[in-house]
Amino acid sequence: MASEKTLSTDAPNAVIADQGLVYCRTPVGEVVACDASDMELMKKIRRGWQVLADYGQFGSSAYYMDHPYEALFQAGGAREMSARQVVDLGYHLRPPLVPTCERHVGDAKDHLAHTGAPGAGSPKAQGCWRGARPVYFPQLAGLSLPEAPPMCEYCGRDDLPTERALRQHQDVMHNDRKQQQDLGAAIVGGLQQTGMTAGGLDVQTIAAVVASTLASLGYGQRGVPDPTPIPPPDDDEEDEDQPEIPSPEPQPEPEPEPEPAAGSHRRR
Repeated sequence: MASEKTLSTDAPNAVIADQGLVYCRTPVGEVVACDASDMELMKKIRRGWQVLADYGQFGSSAYYMDHPYEALFQAGGAREMSARQVVDLGYHLRPPLVPTCERHVGDAKDHLAHTGAPGAGSPKAQGCWRGARPVYFPQLAGLSLPEAPPMCEYCGRDDLPTERALRQHQDVMHNDRKQQQDLGAAIVGGLQQTGMTAGGLDVQTIAAVVASTLASLGYGQRGVPDPTPIPPPDDDEEDEDQPEIPSPEPQPEPEPEPEPAAGSHRRR
């Protein structure tokens, strides 16, 4: 039964979710959600995938696009993930809570979303999150886990799980500013090698001047299209600006010369 509106996790899903997904382990050990149809699973099994059928199926609604492993955690399958996957997802820093309703989102019309909120003032207000606890990952026991990376120096985001995730975020979201910074650092490094900073301006001052100059020149900034572009000139307007050249009048065709009468002679 499809909904007339587009699915969104900003509000409860107004559609009954089909139980069409199942968890699988890839050949490299990563747990992902897969299409539960027999044909699709057979293709993956032939490529070395393992179907984790013990944890059942779950719906393919928009909610599970943002919470792809909640059904696995509800069924006690947190141990199936590799330690590297747990770290890459940032779950070693912020393990998700497991709802205690023991129901999937969209499994029936009366449960299109988890009710309540964690930490609410009363058990009724907590709803599906009453007594919810963070996921425990036994595969992390005894491991030296990386600490949270520093916040992004460009936007202040502090929820990135690893240094690699931070670099990827900066390369994608702040590539222009990062290019400016890298070029400024390269120029300052070159000045230091030539000794031009000795007894003169300090490196920080030079870096600030370089960055300001690059910004004024528009280096690393995406071009902004003109909101009111000049339309191309109209053909009629071009004709009005040019002087009109009269077209030559057609000349009459010459009349054919009459044929001489019979028996007559022309003078030579």
